[in-house]
Amino acid sequence: MEIRGYLNCSKIRIKKKEFNIFIGISLGNKYFSKGNLKKYFAWAIKNTKTNVLIIIADSNHAINYEVFNNYSTEKALRHALRDGDRIMEMITEIIAEYPLESQNMFKICRWEELRKSPYYQKNKQIIWKEFNENLEFQNYVLNIVTENLGNRIVGLAVLSRKKLAEYILDELPIMINGVDYQGSVYNLYPYPGLSSYNTLITGLQDKNIFQNLSNKLNIKNKIAMVEML
Repeated sequence: MEIRGYLNCSKIRIKKKEFNIFIGISLGNKYFSKGNLKKYFAWAIKNTKTNVLIIIADSNHAINYEVFNNYSTEKALRHALRDGDRIMEMITEIIAEYPLESQNMFKICRWEELRKSPYYQKNKQIIWKEFNENLEFQNYVLNIVTENLGNRIVGLAVLSRKKLAEYILDELPIMINGVDYQGSVYNLYPYPGLSSYNTLITGLQDKNIFQNLSNKLNIKNKIAMVEML
């Protein structure tokens, strides 16, 4: 694997194992093949501070089924969770290849579990309110949707684009403050491509973009990111 960019971190700090690493698996990202996940896991287990958290972003993936497949909310969620089950099986197979001591360093959670935290619930309301009332913030998020999905959204109505924006709005409360899971904070995130979305996250953390929103979010743990391909 090659690291092509660093945000809020450096090669030296990673080698010193200053961070707990989490890997978020977006179900719509075809990059996350079994082969590439093996490489990500190997890098993470080598560089993490104590444990590695694997996050399966499944229930929020239902949004894509609603927009692109015209599924009902219930059907979309069923399909997304089924996709999550398949990813879970693949992850389990990869981890089983490690020695037992290393296996115990991996933690796995699914998206719905992260939604249960009080921090998430509070900040989700704040972020959604900002999206509905601040046109500048709304346009910024919609531009991220366009950047991430490109030709897939050509011809989509505004309401469909706003629906797709819900994926980002759902994810932001977790991404801006590190992932607090079972008593540990995971704060280094490798991903196969940095974009305006990552600029939004670091901007909110540093309070140099949408400052009023940032002040309301009570951000305590800055996330570091690496672009890794």
